[in-house]
Amino acid sequence: MSDALNEPEAGKAALQQLREARRETIAAATRRMKEQRKAIKAIKALLSGGDLTVPEIAAATGMPTSEVMWYVASLKKYGAVLEGAKDGSYFRYQLAAAAASEADPAGPEA
Repeated sequence: MSDALNEPEAGKAALQQLREARRETIAAATRRMKEQRKAIKAIKALLSGGDLTVPEIAAATGMPTSEVMWYVASLKKYGAVLEGAKDGSYFRYQLAAAAASEADPAGPEA
């Protein structure tokens, strides 16, 4: 009977150990998600001002071109950004919402 009373205490201790062991991993993941949200917000803010190429976005944000390309590709995959016409060797990108409003200035029909 005394073993049955100790089981909840042992479970609590094991859970506490697990939380302690994963604390730094969770904190690092949380920091990375905040950085990603900040980068995406900056890219979207730039694109709200007009069409830009990846190097132009990288120069304006101070992020490496490879990182900007990764974010733009992800935003394009999920429909937030559209690929426009080619400008030299690079495509110009625009926000999907901006493209929709340009195509139909009156907005959606009721």
